[in-house]
Amino acid sequence: MDEAANDNRLTELISILSTTLTNIDVEYEFALARIRITARPELRGVIVDTVRQRHIKRREPYVRQIAELRKQTSQRHGRVACSD
Repeated sequence: MDEAANDNRLTELISILSTTLTNIDVEYEFALARIRITARPELRGVIVDTVRQRHIKRREPYVRQIAELRKQTSQRHGRVACSD
């Protein structure tokens, strides 16, 4: 596979992973909205903390993979990678 095709694949993978992160974030926001509406006030804080921790843990592998792909792309082109 030539370098341009490989770069296109890396860019496509980054795009797919970014879309997945967006979906995870939207699901998180919906979960928070549900909690605000349905959870008993005395439990709301604990539930929100639990959901937030789960959200962070769920996102982490995607963020790490995007960073690695960007690093690979940047190294191939002699650029400094930017992080999110």
